[in-house]
Amino acid sequence: MAVSVAKSTIILRCPVTLWDRKTPCAEIAVPDGGLPRETALFDRGAAETAVALSLSAADDKLLADNLNRLGCGDIHTVKSDGSPDKIGMSLACRSRGDTLEVCVVLNGTQGSEWLTNFDIGYAAEHSGFARAADFAEQQTDSYVFTRAIGTQPRFLVTGYSRGGAVANILAKRLCERRGTDSVCAYTLASPALTISRRRAKCHCIFNLVRGEDFFARVPPEHWGYTRYGRDILLPSGDIRARYRALTGEEYIGFTHPSEADDILAAVTRLAPNVPAYYKRRRKVDGRPLSLYEVMTSVARILAGEAGEEADLLLTAMVSEYADLLDHLSAGSDIARLLTSAEGIPRCSIADSHSPAAYLAAMEDLFTTDRR
Repeated sequence: MAVSVAKSTIILRCPVTLWDRKTPCAEIAVPDGGLPRETALFDRGAAETAVALSLSAADDKLLADNLNRLGCGDIHTVKSDGSPDKIGMSLACRSRGDTLEVCVVLNGTQGSEWLTNFDIGYAAEHSGFARAADFAEQQTDSYVFTRAIGTQPRFLVTGYSRGGAVANILAKRLCERRGTDSVCAYTLASPALTISRRRAKCHCIFNLVRGEDFFARVPPEHWGYTRYGRDILLPSGDIRARYRALTGEEYIGFTHPSEADDILAAVTRLAPNVPAYYKRRRKVDGRPLSLYEVMTSVARILAGEAGEEADLLLTAMVSEYADLLDHLSAGSDIARLLTSAEGIPRCSIADSHSPAAYLAAMEDLFTTDRR
């Protein structure tokens, strides 16, 4: 299927899978214009642009090409250098009259950053994501300080997965400091991250999430967690044909939110609240472990730092954590999951969270084409 391109349209490209470096790319047609004036209204063009940028964030060359096509230059790429309290990100800008539009694109989880994904903490914001947002805010301020002299900066902030969570917190902070008219934020597949009652005041933040995506539903709503701004819940439905067309692979993810509900129920049975997550311990081969400690073992495996973690989790498969681990490993061989060096290996929760699943679910909103 070819994409029909109008003169006022730009084609952006983004990878559709997480597990294959030779992944096909989807094409998203976006309008050739600046940021919307009314940032509190959902803007299809801004959302399309944000999705393409956030999904291409891990590929510096592809992201730079997308930013250049949008008329952005002065690209500044920041690496996390292996620190779990930082985040990889790219910043770029373009002039629109007397306004400097700044694109801030946050990367998804890489390496040891997995360790902070499960460090929720006791504050109003997810501790791991908030520390990464501190770093992102500092980098953004430094970038703008030397470039927005005599101009009024406006921001497009976006990210996918962990990048979406950090983008959400960063956008909220920019709203408070610069006003909602200066911020346009669209996150994709962001986990929950705050229990603050001020979350609904950030009308310029839109979060695209799937009910089938377990990663976008933790920490659990039952614990009081959500995102700043407004969630755009993508419609449920059978995405298998569209997923196959995008990836050439069969979809093994969840097809209904109730499947993610089952995992969340297993989580809340083990830990009905945050204190229980850290402090309530159950024996695994005689060793008392909290749910936080078990999930930290999962994080080390995903970060490629398995060590003895694989043996620990195999033992946990016959403990009170068995039900949760069964759910988390659905759709794949548990032994392969525990020894994979792929980051997030293919399984049901990974497919449900994948770029291809989101692109397939958004087909009615976005024009995509496989290349």
